[in-house]
Amino acid sequence: MNTKLLLCLALVLSGNCGAAIIYPKAPEGGRQLVYENAGQILRHDPRFFGGLQIDDLTIANPCRNYFVGATNLASGQLLSAAKTINWQYLLVHGTNAVGAAYLIVDETNGKALKFNGLNRPFFPDTPLDALRTAEQLPQVKKQDYELRILEAPAVYFRAVWLHGESDDIIIPLPETFRRWNAYQSYSESQMIMLLKPEAKKVLKAPRNFN
Repeated sequence: MNTKLLLCLALVLSGNCGAAIIYPKAPEGGRQLVYENAGQILRHDPRFFGGLQIDDLTIANPCRNYFVGATNLASGQLLSAAKTINWQYLLVHGTNAVGAAYLIVDETNGKALKFNGLNRPFFPDTPLDALRTAEQLPQVKKQDYELRILEAPAVYFRAVWLHGESDDIIIPLPETFRRWNAYQSYSESQMIMLLKPEAKKVLKAPRNFN
């Protein structure tokens, strides 16, 4: 892993990546919930992360995950229709991400935080790689961007979303199936042009996500 990515990783763990990529304020008590619940899972299934236990891992600062449905995409809505679904905490071993833990707000319990799962994705390092790309963008040197994750499961789309006051940057992660370029920066309008026809195909299929 090169020096720039090592620097980016250090900033991810400290809560700021690059001169102008920032994290939202972390939910109070969130890291402790991840530590306790992910730790319990790893004790019961030590093979989950190849024998790593929670004390072997660093719990990075979290960002929010956002979801967009196929119906919105088919009508040309993307970021305006995005709804936050959970908090994502990357779990890092050394200089590599190995997975992620998730928290949700439990509306039935006074909006208290609730552990919502542990994930071992095929490409756990992709958010860090996307941030490395983002550090080089001229826009990022001019204003702050909040780090978010954007997902549209109906069209198998997942991206790093950098939200700024004047514009937004979308960087698709590798699960692209060659329909758009991984790690390339797109504007919202460019991404809508690519996602809209995909969503229409999904909605015409016998079984779909709405």
